[in-house]
Amino acid sequence: MSGQGKVSAETFEYSAGQKAVRITAESPKGAKSVAEIAYFGAHVLNFDQVSAEGKVTPLLWTTKKAILDGSSAIRGGIPVIFPQFNAFGSMKSHGFARISVWELKGISSDLPKGTTTATFRLTPNELSKKMWGEEKSFIYDYAVTVEAPTETKPGLMKIESTVSNTGKEVFGFTCALHTYFPVSDITQAAVSSVAPLTVQGTKYIDQLMEGKERGDKICTEKNNEILFDKETDRIYLDVPKFLQVVDKKSGLKIIQETDFGDTVVWNPWIEKSKRMSKKDFDENEYKEMVCVEVAEVGTKGDKISMKPGEVFKRTVSFTSSALIRINEITHMFPKRKAIQNVVALLALEHLVKPQEALPDM
Repeated sequence: MSGQGKVSAETFEYSAGQKAVRITAESPKGAKSVAEIAYFGAHVLNFDQVSAEGKVTPLLWTTKKAILDGSSAIRGGIPVIFPQFNAFGSMKSHGFARISVWELKGISSDLPKGTTTATFRLTPNELSKKMWGEEKSFIYDYAVTVEAPTETKPGLMKIESTVSNTGKEVFGFTCALHTYFPVSDITQAAVSSVAPLTVQGTKYIDQLMEGKERGDKICTEKNNEILFDKETDRIYLDVPKFLQVVDKKSGLKIIQETDFGDTVVWNPWIEKSKRMSKKDFDENEYKEMVCVEVAEVGTKGDKISMKPGEVFKRTVSFTSSALIRINEITHMFPKRKAIQNVVALLALEHLVKPQEALPDM
């Protein structure tokens, strides 16, 4: 395979009796993108960027106290939240998808593109019928793709979420991918967009405010980055297309690009961590993680409503900024947004000052 990379997939047990699939995309020089996805919850357990020299950079975080026996949702990685976010409805918080066993529908690879994809599927089961009703008929396809790094771009992981209404009744839902990211020190971490895009002025629901209704808790972000010095639990509405988790201590920047409309930002801080430590979270682990969750939540009710036969689809991709190169930028964003997004990524790499490079529009 001279001049070509490698792609592979294998199943394994990450805990006794708990199956997962590991997908790998490797460059010709040996650098890799590796993801592990559990059948339980279609839960992405890990996503690592591995250099040709073998240095591993994890882009996801999991508590050391995670429950891995299939009796409870896994705290860390990417739990799939569907069809109810939080307690915004009548069923158990965060719904049934993250605690259901999914079917591995198939593995596909594209060697010329350096990608490997694992597709999982969830259809009505005893749990969904109990929590959501017998009449709901749906197919949820969840495709996780890893792409090998090249000399001009880092490796990435892309997730495609596709929900189809296969029944005869209209149904609605809220959803999220509850992604946990690693940071060296939460007090030296930030969540932001990339100039000239900004989170400043973005509306958000502060879930820590008093009040029963989401619409009663709407605030406006005053800063161009979200910092952490206390418990944070916010649903940002209509966020920029891509956000970054910036670890100011280590220098790592994790880039998230998505067409989901909302983003949840969460860190439990001290007191809630102590309460969570009774189950599946160490009381000091709030210092080393932050959740930035792509979502469709909205300000009231079910944000997404689907008629019979309709299909809902959203995507999100994750990478780090360390290996982004200028000659790759034009391939990362639609041409209609080329100027703004090129300047944003140039700014991300500290190559230009956005106020100097962006022409008047």
